[in-house]
Amino acid sequence: MHLKRIELEGFKSFADRTVIQVQRGLTGIVGPNGCGKSNVVDALLWVMGERSAKTLRADSMDDVIFKGAEGRTGTPYAMVEIILSDEEGQVAEPGAEVAVGRRLFRTGESEYLLDGRKAKRKDVKDLLMNTGLGVRSYMVLAQGKIDAVLSANPAERRSVFEEAAGISRYKARKHEAELKLARVAQDLARVEDVYKEVQRAVRTLKYQAGKAQRFMEARDNYREAHVRLSYVDRYRMQVEETALKAQEKELETSIQEIRDRRSHMESRLNQLQEEADTLRQRTDSLRTDSSESRHKTATLEERVRGLDSRVGELENRTQRESERLAGLDEEDRSRVDADGLLQNENAQLAQKTAAIQSSLELADTEFSRIRDAHRATRQQMEELRAGVLKALGERSAQNNQVAEAAHKRSEAQGDLRSFERRQAELQSTKTEASEKLVIAKKEFREASLAAEQAEGRSHQLLQNRDSLRKQTSDAADAYSAAIRSQTEAQTRLTALEAVEQDMQGLPDSVRTTLEKGATGLRGLALDGIEIPAPWDRLLENLLGRLQHALWLDHRDAASQMKGAADCFFPAPRPTSPVHVAGARPLEDLFVGDSEKCRAICARLGEVYCVATAKEARRLADQHPGALFLSECGEMHGAGYARLGMLGDGAEGLLARTNLRQESEKALKKAQEAASSAQHEEGEARQQLENLNEELATLDSTLRKVVAERDRAQTQVEELERRELANLEELKAMEADFSSASELVEAANQVEAEATQLREAAERKRCELNEQLLSAETLSTEQEETLETRRHALQEARLESERHEQRLQHIQGQLETHGRLHKRDKQEGARVRQELETLAQRIRETQAEAEAGRTQLRELLTERGGLDERLAEATTQHERAAGVLASERASVDGGTGRLEDLLGRRQELALGLQRIQMSREEQVRALIEEFQQPLEDLVRSLGIDETENELEDSEYQELSRRVSSLKETLDRMGSVNMEALGELEEREAREQFLSSERSDLTEARANLERTIEDLDARCRERFVDTFEAVQSQFEGIFRRLFRGGRAELGLEADVDPLVAGIDISVRPPGKDLRSIKLLSGGERTLTALALLLAVFRSKPSPFCLLDEVDAALDDANVGRFLDVLDDFVGETQFMVVTHNKLTMARCERLFGVTMRKAGVSLVVAVDLSEIAEAEDGTVSRLGERPEKETALPSDRGVQVPEAAKEIEA
Repeated sequence: MHLKRIELEGFKSFADRTVIQVQRGLTGIVGPNGCGKSNVVDALLWVMGERSAKTLRADSMDDVIFKGAEGRTGTPYAMVEIILSDEEGQVAEPGAEVAVGRRLFRTGESEYLLDGRKAKRKDVKDLLMNTGLGVRSYMVLAQGKIDAVLSANPAERRSVFEEAAGISRYKARKHEAELKLARVAQDLARVEDVYKEVQRAVRTLKYQAGKAQRFMEARDNYREAHVRLSYVDRYRMQVEETALKAQEKELETSIQEIRDRRSHMESRLNQLQEEADTLRQRTDSLRTDSSESRHKTATLEERVRGLDSRVGELENRTQRESERLAGLDEEDRSRVDADGLLQNENAQLAQKTAAIQSSLELADTEFSRIRDAHRATRQQMEELRAGVLKALGERSAQNNQVAEAAHKRSEAQGDLRSFERRQAELQSTKTEASEKLVIAKKEFREASLAAEQAEGRSHQLLQNRDSLRKQTSDAADAYSAAIRSQTEAQTRLTALEAVEQDMQGLPDSVRTTLEKGATGLRGLALDGIEIPAPWDRLLENLLGRLQHALWLDHRDAASQMKGAADCFFPAPRPTSPVHVAGARPLEDLFVGDSEKCRAICARLGEVYCVATAKEARRLADQHPGALFLSECGEMHGAGYARLGMLGDGAEGLLARTNLRQESEKALKKAQEAASSAQHEEGEARQQLENLNEELATLDSTLRKVVAERDRAQTQVEELERRELANLEELKAMEADFSSASELVEAANQVEAEATQLREAAERKRCELNEQLLSAETLSTEQEETLETRRHALQEARLESERHEQRLQHIQGQLETHGRLHKRDKQEGARVRQELETLAQRIRETQAEAEAGRTQLRELLTERGGLDERLAEATTQHERAAGVLASERASVDGGTGRLEDLLGRRQELALGLQRIQMSREEQVRALIEEFQQPLEDLVRSLGIDETENELEDSEYQELSRRVSSLKETLDRMGSVNMEALGELEEREAREQFLSSERSDLTEARANLERTIEDLDARCRERFVDTFEAVQSQFEGIFRRLFRGGRAELGLEADVDPLVAGIDISVRPPGKDLRSIKLLSGGERTLTALALLLAVFRSKPSPFCLLDEVDAALDDANVGRFLDVLDDFVGETQFMVVTHNKLTMARCERLFGVTMRKAGVSLVVAVDLSEIAEAEDGTVSRLGERPEKETALPSDRGVQVPEAAKEIEA
């Protein structure tokens, strides 16, 4: 498969439709920077399905659509299509072309095209999978990707090897299987959860169902016992109610008698009570007057004591206020004395502060003068220090130059000595390598001869194996075809036998008659008769319903038949049919029972068989008394014609007989063919096994011979390379020796000049140091003076601040004393006013207390007379109260008896009410609990209504049983009465989920086996590819570097499916520990060696190299192109380049330029045609040819003027 052409329209800078015809070999794409060369590379990535705008050097996918330029508007869409020619039939029929396209509209719609039809991106990926093409494949090698191969970590390098190994398809299938496995695992987890939940529910429902069963049994027992107990309780309550009513009637009589006696006693008691009330009112009046007198006396005594206490308090307060007034006068006199002292001190401090301020101003002026002088001195010191540092820098620089020159001289002298030693070693190595090269060449020739012989024999055996494989395949196909034929024939035969056995196709009346049987009945008339095809179907059509006629021994047997039926029986032999030229009597075609044949022919009359309908019509006209039947189904006679087959076309008895015979013959033939094919296949397989064993032996021998040859060839190449490397190294060493000598002389000269400059810098440094020391001494003296003056100035400032603070403090004290003096005057006036008020209040209180004492003496005299009258009244009241109490005791005795009787009657009434309420409660409770009255429950439960009396023991036992059953029901709590029905549903659900879980478990196991199988295949393919790439990598590396070592390695103790790939290289003459230490050109060559090794193991149909030679010099470019020539036969290469050497090697050049700003134009030239014709022309795609001019190159080819302009 190879790339035939690329079509672009509206893609990036390609505004117009551009067709790039790509041929086999090496094609170059040239042009100035920014003209759109890399857009061709982007177009190929885009059409392969690239979805990253960053990879396409764009911000968004809309950027790939032509935006417009000077004089040009933007295009509505971008379109790229590539046409691939598939000669080997990798993705299509051999020799066919495949068109892969992609279109993006400005509206955002995108579509992929396969052969002009819309497709999905996945279809494009699947089509190109394992062909080496794709956005993630190695078909595009750019500078960034070249370096990314080395910069990537070991795990990221796997992608290139995986694409080469062709395991993308398996990884995609594995990914799908893993997704399915994840879904199955999720489904299984959900089913497990639901299954466990259903199991828990089933266990719960089983418990609930058992509980519901026990609940129903206990509930029935409880209902029966409770109803029986209620029935007995009702009878007992009726008996108790009757007894209580009798007792209530007796109590009513006793209560009436007691009420009559009580009425008489209450009249007497009322009279006595009136007398007692009169005495009590008199006593109460006297007692009230005495109480009021005592209260007034106590009040006056309390008031007198209060007034005496108030007088004492007022006298104490008067004394305290007098003392406070004397204290205020004393404080005021002390404060006046202190104010005088503070004013004297204030005047003295003001004089001192003025003197200190004058001295402070003089000291501040002197301090500023000294500080300015010190600053000037410090500035001079800084300038001197800078000069010293500069001189030191110059001296250090010259010292470094002296040291560097000495170091270079030492290195150069060491190199000279190393060159001499290495030259001697190379001479010795050259002699030894020449001897080994002669021996290695001889071994290589012997190994090559043995390999050619083994390869010839292997080729012959492979041809024989292919022939045997074809023979085996043909035999297997023949055996399969024979088995299919045998199966088909056996199936047909079985079906026909089943039809005959079941009498299918016969009318029901005929089938019934045959099943019942009759005297003289011998089956169907057509049994035992045969007629060749196609006359069997034609005869059946002619007979119509007569084909189902019965055969009887004689005519009399027909009279015994029941029901309607057609019958044949033996008839006299008829006369022979008349001979008709060109026709054959139907009778002559019959084979079988002659009597049946004669009877049928007698019924049909003269019937003749002819070949065509035309012949039948002709003979019918000539012989009016006969019928003529043609092979096409038409029948003609005198005044009658049947055109075509009538009826449903089903096979009758005659046709089935012929089919059965044909099926038996076909079955026998197929069995013989199957046996023969099986025998031939077995012989071919045995021969193939023998040949495979011989091939295996020969292959082992061939591998050993080829390995020996390769080893010898590698040894020869290595020795030749070493010899060539030694020669080159000797030549390079001579130039290096001369260069080293010149370096020694130059280093000596530089060292002398640097020494002189260093001495001058040292002298300058010493002069500046002396000036710096003088300046430092002066600065030290100025600093000491400045510090003394600064200290004195600070002391003066502190003294001034202390005086100012003291002045402020004295002024504050004076102000405070003034405020206190004013306050004390106000307080003294207030206290004197308060003393006068207190003296007046004391006099008033003493007068009021004396008046209270006089009134108290008068009240005490009056209270003595009231106490005597109260004692006399109290004695009379007590005598009347005694008589009243005696009479009341008699009444209370009768009242107590009456209350006892009333209480007992109340108890009886309560008992009756309790019985009635209990009976009503019993009825309500039974209706609420059982939804039926007691009588209905007794009848429904079959309880004997006469058994309403129970012994106490039996009643207690029944009551305990009811309580026990009630407690049992209460302990059960809520009961799910639907548990039985739910249990059946959940058990069915549990069985279904168990089946689902088994299916999912089996599916998971199948997916895991599939993933393991895919891993095994991927592992095997990856390891094979890795070994193939590894074997090629070192050889290509050695060719690019002309020596050195390179190897690939998998991470140790890691599965090859995920193991990273390490790269270890060692260019000739270097001992590098890491590929990160390689130069830019070495990194490019190493990456190219790796990618070309991948190409060698799994070639891609075409490859684009985007300025991969930019980091290489001309020598490395030449070696790279030499290696690339080995690949051109298998792979198309398109190179985007600016290198003249690369252009010269290309067989065809495409120049990309911009005649109009922003619009790319492609110019094509075939260098092979230019070499043949001096005046050859080159045409721009879609336009007329342009003029050519010569472009210098290594091959001296003529390059078009347009291409030269583009490159310029």
